[in-house]
Amino acid sequence: MGHINNVKEQYLALQRRLDQTQSGLPPAEEVYEILKILFTEEEAMLAVSLPMKPSLLSTIARQTGKSVGELESLLNRMANKGLVLDFFNEKRKQMYYMLAPPVVGFFEFSMMRKRTDLDQKKLASLFYEYMNNRNGFPESVFGGDTQVGRTIVHETALTQGDHTEILSYELASEIIKDSRMGALSLCFCRHESMHRGKTCVHPMEICTSLNSGAEYVIRHGHGRKASKEELLDVLAQARKEGLVQICDNVQNRPTYICNCCSCCCGMLLAINKLGLNHAVKTSQFIASVDEAKCIGCGRCARACPIQIITMVSVRPEAGEKQKLHSKVDTEFCLGCGVCADACHKNAMTMQRRKERVLTPENTLERIIRMMLERGKIQNLIFDDQAGLTSKFMNRFLAALLRLPPLKRAIANEQLKSRFVHFLIGGIKRIEGEEVTSI
Repeated sequence: MGHINNVKEQYLALQRRLDQTQSGLPPAEEVYEILKILFTEEEAMLAVSLPMKPSLLSTIARQTGKSVGELESLLNRMANKGLVLDFFNEKRKQMYYMLAPPVVGFFEFSMMRKRTDLDQKKLASLFYEYMNNRNGFPESVFGGDTQVGRTIVHETALTQGDHTEILSYELASEIIKDSRMGALSLCFCRHESMHRGKTCVHPMEICTSLNSGAEYVIRHGHGRKASKEELLDVLAQARKEGLVQICDNVQNRPTYICNCCSCCCGMLLAINKLGLNHAVKTSQFIASVDEAKCIGCGRCARACPIQIITMVSVRPEAGEKQKLHSKVDTEFCLGCGVCADACHKNAMTMQRRKERVLTPENTLERIIRMMLERGKIQNLIFDDQAGLTSKFMNRFLAALLRLPPLKRAIANEQLKSRFVHFLIGGIKRIEGEEVTSI
């Protein structure tokens, strides 16, 4: 920790500010090195003052004391680097800006294209150390019930009857068909692994951005525009390669679909290496074995991305040889369908879960749920940048959230849902409808 004492104050303040976001950013030597590579000192000072909700340029100018012209130039430069998110509101014909969180945010944007303005090799090493070998950050990102990403079942693993009953946001192809724009970028995880000397056998340009996410990626050069036909081809290729399809954990206007491998994906590594078994929200399906059809070949177990399928012995009938069949640990099954696609005997099928998995309606609801579960909702409601009254209310609500009765209330899904929708209504009234599209 001695090196941290030598870190300049603007980077210390920036780490504290980013730790208030839904993903968090706990202190560590690596994180200060990451921030110094990504942010200039001027950018770090501005980022500390940026809001966590989409805000107009004029609002940010009042908060920071900078002129609109100077601020717009600096924010656009930071958006080109992936440090600031901007959204154009068609109805109001105005651009809104906000601080990008670490995940999903500037961590990913730093590796979604080849860059000469950053030392990507050094960044890759720092990312890996911070995200995999440190206590704190993985738990901060994945420490609640609501996760950043959700699994989408392989459509090829479903029977035809399932397709007629499934909702559109549960199928990757329907998500793409319903999107207004799409883009392709380099996979952050595989690009990072490549810079660490571990080249993945799976495709690199496979990260799919959609809707407002695609608009941002294209506008700032983090990826290229792609047709729906090309994106559907990417999905099909990913399924053939046994990749897990993980989507933005929202029902409406999801901003990305990842095609993930267990050797590189940060979310799957959090499960396999760090034991954070619910780092990805499951699909609405679960793998089921037909023991009568299973021949015990083990293809499903080898294909499972999180290694929760085992081969167990079956007591033989009189005169029969010892036999194996697959067994699924249903407590941790992602419902991805990779195992069912790998099975050549139709012994592994995807069945609907008995209880429906909750998927937030939109990004605002997901962020509120994540921050509420992680004890950070006060940072969204009472932003520290807004003055003494706001700072007082921020700390007051933080203290309330630590009280056991309120913790128990938040753990109750019915009460939590009411509170979440109350907060969404309040933010809509204050900030306008456009915040629900972030």
